[in-house]
Amino acid sequence: MSKTHKAWRLHAHHDLRFEDVDTPNPAPDGVLVAIEAGMVLSYMGRVMSGQVPYNLPPMPFVPGTNAIGRVIATGENVGHVRSGDRVFLSPHLRGDVPSAEPPQILIGLTATTPTPEALALQARWRDGVFAQVAHWPAACITPLAFLDDRPATELIALAKLIVPFGGLQRTGLRGGETIIVNGATGYFGSGAVMLAVALGAGRVVAVGRKQEVLGSLRDKFGPRVIPAVVSGDADKDLPIIRHAAGGHAHVALDLLGSAKSTSTTLSCLRALKRGGRLVLMGSADVPLDLSMREMLANDWEVVGQFMYERQAPGQLAALAAEGLLDLKQIQVTTFELADFKRAVDSAALMHGLDLTAVVP
Repeated sequence: MSKTHKAWRLHAHHDLRFEDVDTPNPAPDGVLVAIEAGMVLSYMGRVMSGQVPYNLPPMPFVPGTNAIGRVIATGENVGHVRSGDRVFLSPHLRGDVPSAEPPQILIGLTATTPTPEALALQARWRDGVFAQVAHWPAACITPLAFLDDRPATELIALAKLIVPFGGLQRTGLRGGETIIVNGATGYFGSGAVMLAVALGAGRVVAVGRKQEVLGSLRDKFGPRVIPAVVSGDADKDLPIIRHAAGGHAHVALDLLGSAKSTSTTLSCLRALKRGGRLVLMGSADVPLDLSMREMLANDWEVVGQFMYERQAPGQLAALAAEGLLDLKQIQVTTFELADFKRAVDSAALMHGLDLTAVVP
């Protein structure tokens, strides 16, 4: 193992440098991973410029969240992976404390709630995946033993799917049910459509404004995907969504990113049957104007969901290993690690089933 490796480090907003950094020995609860493919978020450029007001790790730090790699070395307290294992790196780290609300961060990106405990966790695990080597907490490492024959540029699709997978699990979707996916043309929404089909939904109502993209999802995943092209006009959108759902849907998942209106979200809620559940994972900038009378009359449940459960990456990987989920449906564009800045520009143009990754 080399004593140094290459990494992109953010020293300040707009100050990103490709540097030689020391390769650490793994902490007792840490794992050293040789990165094979790292996912680039569509808004990574805006994060690094400060346009997105995230609570970034102490600078300088290596940005980047999810990756596929191989274990180089493990800490003395790590037992579920060993050197040579192919693994999935998740950024969602929770404090290992007996608390109903443990601190949590997204490694290489943000502390979601900047409490002193979360900031201390972030200071310890600040560096992300845009490097040749990552030092990662064992709690966020999932082995991919049954997918070891797949290329990393295929397996990185797990990084696009894991967030909507967490949302779908929270909906409680059952086989044969109808689900509405709001924001289906977006980065995570398109993945949710793909996953809902794989999980056995009887009908997947794909809600969005881009008819061509919605049509391509139907072409790719079959007749169970029903496009619902909306405009943001609630009076017109609700009957369109209800018609696509065949009356009323059982559950809905909202994945709209940085929406300026929640009109379509409300239309999706109103398209649910009595007792339906709406799971919110989007990032709207305005409130959701709910009537308590309407909520009570319909026994609706509205739930917020951040990320996914700790065991979810392994469950998602199992779907792919068993042939229930075709990761090749994700359209991956790769860049060499040294071309990371071009990768960031490319990622900003992604839509639908696109994914941008860097490969050291």
